[in-house]
Amino acid sequence: MQSNLIRAGNRLAEIMPSQVGAEATITRIGTINTVYDTGGYWTADVDMSGGTLMGLQMTTDCVGARAGDRCVVETYAKVAIVTGILARPGCGCSPLFEWSSTWSGTPGTEPKSGYLEKTATVTCGGLILCEVAAAISGTGEYSMAFDFLDANGERKAYWCSTSPQKNGGTLRWVASGSVRLPYGSYTVKLTTFHWGTVSIVGNDSSGNSLRWRDASLGVEGVSRYARLRMA
Repeated sequence: MQSNLIRAGNRLAEIMPSQVGAEATITRIGTINTVYDTGGYWTADVDMSGGTLMGLQMTTDCVGARAGDRCVVETYAKVAIVTGILARPGCGCSPLFEWSSTWSGTPGTEPKSGYLEKTATVTCGGLILCEVAAAISGTGEYSMAFDFLDANGERKAYWCSTSPQKNGGTLRWVASGSVRLPYGSYTVKLTTFHWGTVSIVGNDSSGNSLRWRDASLGVEGVSRYARLRMA
């Protein structure tokens, strides 16, 4: 960590105007290139107008920072620290993880561990928002779960939500929650479960659509979906 700060200070001295006093506090704007978890500390490489500063520590205000974020870099005595996030390009537009299905019907008997619907590798950290939805009918319950595994296959977080228990009729079920993770690369597994005679449906008994539609799910809509986003 100390070596990273020294490198950052040396590089900063090269790209900053020489007339600026060493004891002055300087505030500049940069773009985060890469984020690291360095021994429990948040650090980042930041692209500035005159070059890239390597291994800058970040304050707690920067939890959830990621590559591409515009950030505030404050420098004192030639040591720079990232103190805030100004803007995030495309925020809310591109989920870290997304799955959807147009299938309708009654699920078969699944394994004890449930149906594995999707596996993906994502790089993320901080507060991760989980969102799931399903249009269901019949009697019973329906569940969807996210499992977060590190490079060694060890579970680092788990989030699961179960629909209210039903006794007939149809339900357009949506649930959301969050997990908090250190910044890094994770294998994410989405699993679904059901109990009873619950079916996945696209329409209610009157023929009205129960599907979800948006820019990524399409105009025809889907009967189930799951998403992850960084907060």
